[in-house]
Amino acid sequence: MRRLFYKFNLLAALLLWTTTAVAQFTLDDYEAWQRYTGWPIRVIEFPGIHAFARADLLDIMATEKPTWLRRYVALGSRTTFYAEDFAADLLRVRNFYQREGFPAARVTGRILPDERKEELRALVQIEEGIPLVLRHWSLQLAQGSAAGVDSARWAAKLPIREGKRLSQTDLHIAADTLRYRLRLIGHARADVTFDTLLVTADSADVIFHLNAGPFCRFGQTHITGLKQVAEGTARRELAYREFDPYSPTRLDETRKRLLRLETFRMVRADVNLEQESDTLDVLIRTEEGNRYIVRTGSGYDTEEGVHVSGELSDLNFFGRARRFKMETKASDVFNETKKIDRKVGFSLFWPHTPLNSTDVTITPSWEYEFDVGTIIRTTSATTRLSAAPLPKVALSVANEFGRQEVRVDSAGTVTNVSSISIETFAVGWDTRDNPLVPRRGQVLSLTLAESGLLWDLPDRWWRAVVAGRVLIPANRFTVFALRSEVGFMGTLYDSPTTPIQERLKLGGVSNIRGWGRNKIGPRAEEDQSVVVGGNYSAFATVEVQRDIWGPVSAILFADGGNVWNESAQARLTDLYTTGGAGLRFLTLVGPIRVDFGYQLRENPYGEQPWAIHVLLGSAF
Repeated sequence: MRRLFYKFNLLAALLLWTTTAVAQFTLDDYEAWQRYTGWPIRVIEFPGIHAFARADLLDIMATEKPTWLRRYVALGSRTTFYAEDFAADLLRVRNFYQREGFPAARVTGRILPDERKEELRALVQIEEGIPLVLRHWSLQLAQGSAAGVDSARWAAKLPIREGKRLSQTDLHIAADTLRYRLRLIGHARADVTFDTLLVTADSADVIFHLNAGPFCRFGQTHITGLKQVAEGTARRELAYREFDPYSPTRLDETRKRLLRLETFRMVRADVNLEQESDTLDVLIRTEEGNRYIVRTGSGYDTEEGVHVSGELSDLNFFGRARRFKMETKASDVFNETKKIDRKVGFSLFWPHTPLNSTDVTITPSWEYEFDVGTIIRTTSATTRLSAAPLPKVALSVANEFGRQEVRVDSAGTVTNVSSISIETFAVGWDTRDNPLVPRRGQVLSLTLAESGLLWDLPDRWWRAVVAGRVLIPANRFTVFALRSEVGFMGTLYDSPTTPIQERLKLGGVSNIRGWGRNKIGPRAEEDQSVVVGGNYSAFATVEVQRDIWGPVSAILFADGGNVWNESAQARLTDLYTTGGAGLRFLTLVGPIRVDFGYQLRENPYGEQPWAIHVLLGSAF
């Protein structure tokens, strides 16, 4: 049996060897490798690699990669060497290079065993050769096609460039992009193919053949899988009407709207392309989740310390996909009692109220907060009207009404009890590719708030905050990220000063790392440890993110900002700056951030000049 297995492996190696134009290894090499089958691999190396990252090649290989730690120390998981897998991997790597625009690439393999430790190093030697360059490309519409092709704008979205390396992967992506562009203008049956014409040994021309097909419209919509949610409620989320021009973005927007209700765990929206008619029926397949959900949890981060929370939800409260939640939370639970933040609240989300395009959320709550020396007790109810009038644009108008008690703990002041009525208008534009783990896109937001607009109050104030974020991918593994925010606030009418609990503050993982949360801002004269905040703030962040291994990314960042009482005090030379590094761990519930920030400006309050921040979520 062992001899039969050996002959089978030898035959497989012979077939691999004879089907490639360049010998990747000899039969003698393969027979020598068989001796080490079953040995642990310490590291896989790629001498000669220049055009690609090591991870690109490891992704296509059957030989599993050992952990990065084993390259340096004998720790971490070990993978096993198999001669047949390694032999096939050499051809996979060579085919990868041919596919990515290196037709003359040569790939050879070597095994360097350590007889004493009975482990080995696997070497994949690469000679990349001269790449194939794109000399010229063009679009050719099928005869009789009436599609409106915007060649100049579409070309900017394609991954191919004249004078650059030409890869089959980029050509297929370009064809898919052109196909999608045709479907965006109503041609649901559009198809795109391409021909590659070699001009010289290292240059080629490409012709894309565009067959747009007929112009299509949406037909009838059929929704399946509904159990608790009424069909009328689901149809209110449709982003199109019958006989509207076909658009895949409207189907995707419909899917997102249905998932936003949180009642469905799965939604798919497709058109029936098998129909002979140019009016296409839409099939929306849904799968509802559990109506009642109970969640409890605990965790730790440097913003809230050790915290515990609980939540009870009814995702179809009295029908129409109304969502009722009761939640409670306590933060920094191992601190002294007066410094433990507590919150108990309820929320009712009422979709399609008062219009199909608007939603209402009502949130009554009680909250106790200890904010850098200021004790705030709030009993209030917030009513929010939200809408998405355009793709990627969100609007909301809200009113918070209630009662608030505020006291500066260490300054010996009396408790200030007052009514609150805060009206807020917010608008945002978000083009990020993935809100959870974004790699490209922009976010712009404007938030305006005023107190006492609906209810006459003795203390009147206003506030405006403008924020922006930009993510620019440098390559597959590196992203440059920029973030900035500017805030202003002031008094209205005869109010003498802005309230302490509403003033602007900075510091912490969400803006200026290296400082504690809300530790940057004007301080109380009686106690310099108490931050009372200011009326003007500004901060900016520059960050470089780099994928280093699997779900782990490394970052370098620089933050800067400050808070002032008067606009005349604000100047660029008066900023608290920090620098640092961090790691991102991508998990099923989102990215976990661990950042170390160090203050580059001397701390005038004698506080710790550095901070480690741990938090769940993305900063961008």
